[in-house]
Amino acid sequence: MPFAENKSRSRRAWALLVVAACTFAVLVAIAAPGADSAPLRVIVLGQTAEMPPASCPGKIVNNVEITPCRVEGHVTGFQAIADGIPKPYEAPFEGKVVAWSITLAKPSKVESETTTDEIGFFNDFLGEPSMARIGILRPVEDTNPPKYTLVRQSPLKILNPYFGTTPVFALDHPLTVLKGQVVALTVPTWAPMFAFNVSADNTWRGSRLPEHCASKEDIQGGHPQQGVGKVKTYGCYYSNARLLYTATLVKKP
Repeated sequence: MPFAENKSRSRRAWALLVVAACTFAVLVAIAAPGADSAPLRVIVLGQTAEMPPASCPGKIVNNVEITPCRVEGHVTGFQAIADGIPKPYEAPFEGKVVAWSITLAKPSKVESETTTDEIGFFNDFLGEPSMARIGILRPVEDTNPPKYTLVRQSPLKILNPYFGTTPVFALDHPLTVLKGQVVALTVPTWAPMFAFNVSADNTWRGSRLPEHCASKEDIQGGHPQQGVGKVKTYGCYYSNARLLYTATLVKKP
């Protein structure tokens, strides 16, 4: 029953939005008990005026892939440039990440004349279920290619129930982030949150070694950064692509 399933997913997404809104309301109430209290400053890292759609499902005509379905997996990454905006995930001030969101495509799970079982393929190739989390990275000075230390991370979220939506995950324990640190997306298996063939004003860095960036073996053999306190090299720089996630950062003046 696709309609019922979609309604259920929609309710889950709205429920998460309400939770995030309630979190913000509580924070504001705590921060402003009197007229002399300064208001909270809230920004959404990674948000741009226009967000491209995630690239799935694909389309096949006469056994030829016309529209590709592309996802990312086995990697931690972040945008270096998003829609022409540099360093969109770098914290401009000290604060706490209280929520994050991810824009998910709806990969096909049916074999037909125009589609393939994309979910089955990615499960076999990269593992299941689809899942992701965010992490806070501290840059290691004077490293080239750049290296980052993972200082904290959110719990993992299974994404399959949210395919085709943009869920918002409010954090029970907000993540402290210092000025200059980066909020990255970690994908231990795979996630359909990837915009492919967008403008050259979109580039991202991935936690893979230089010259091990693009082959099937490189992707399948990759390891996301999930060890808090560990250092990893971000040696791959990708253009014309976008990781579709955001992080809500709150600062109390």
